[in-house]
Amino acid sequence: MLSRCALAVTAAAVLLLLAAPVRPAFAPVARAAEPSARIPAVLLHPPRDLPTGRPLQVLVVLHGMGGNGEQLAGQLVGQADRNHWLLVAPTIDYGDWTDPAQVAREEPLLIQWLSDYLDQLPEMVGAPIRPRVLLLGHSRGAQLAHRFALFHPERILAVAALAAGTYTLPFDRSAEGNVIRFPFGISDLPSISGHPFSRTRFIEDTHFWLGVGTEDNNPNDLPRAWDPYLGTTRVQRARAFQAALHELGARSVLVAFRGERHVMSPDMANSACSFLRGLDLEQSEPEPPVRQQAHARAHF
Repeated sequence: MLSRCALAVTAAAVLLLLAAPVRPAFAPVARAAEPSARIPAVLLHPPRDLPTGRPLQVLVVLHGMGGNGEQLAGQLVGQADRNHWLLVAPTIDYGDWTDPAQVAREEPLLIQWLSDYLDQLPEMVGAPIRPRVLLLGHSRGAQLAHRFALFHPERILAVAALAAGTYTLPFDRSAEGNVIRFPFGISDLPSISGHPFSRTRFIEDTHFWLGVGTEDNNPNDLPRAWDPYLGTTRVQRARAFQAALHELGARSVLVAFRGERHVMSPDMANSACSFLRGLDLEQSEPEPPVRQQAHARAHF
């Protein structure tokens, strides 16, 4: 069990990736104790050119089943350097993602770990960071990424979720009026997360980019428990989740990559990072000056 105290010190090793040709070296995290069995290592890659006078923008990347943080980060380190992002890539030993009961137990613990880790990050890197992070996940990592946004929308600027196999709908009831419990829906989210679902923050503060290959459409690759809510393939499920986001009023983009199967191709990574970069630049722009008006504006 990942207790809250253990979660705060789980990352016993940090990979400092200083240059692409150089093999990363392990270094201890500040005050790290025993590593967690579920998150044995975290790769941190600081931007080559540290921005002066402003906090760092964090990009958290979450790998899929059978992958690891170093492997996924290797595909994205160039993007992180170009955009001056602090790249955070944990290695996670996921459980059985096809078992809803196991996901319901595991996901809140992983989400709490990541939230606690982000709290420690400024002290770890010795620099201030922006309060809202960018999340990019592939496959199982995409499932964790979008659920983190449901639990903590106030901490998220944008989510890029690529090739997720299952989604949690942002509703507590189905169209027929049936209660939808986690991990299918969020009717019991307050008891799981300890706070109500912040619909306003989710709608106003969080942006979603959803990606899927058009050939990533084999029903046999997916668990059947989510079929009644999302459909039978990754393509159908991405469309269903985007439709749910639109129904809620949240902002999202869905990109279908023609001919691609269950991979994260360079085109997919570039598209996701371009989306994230756009939102990063948007928040970095100074607010336009407020014009003086003859009459006060009413607020309702």
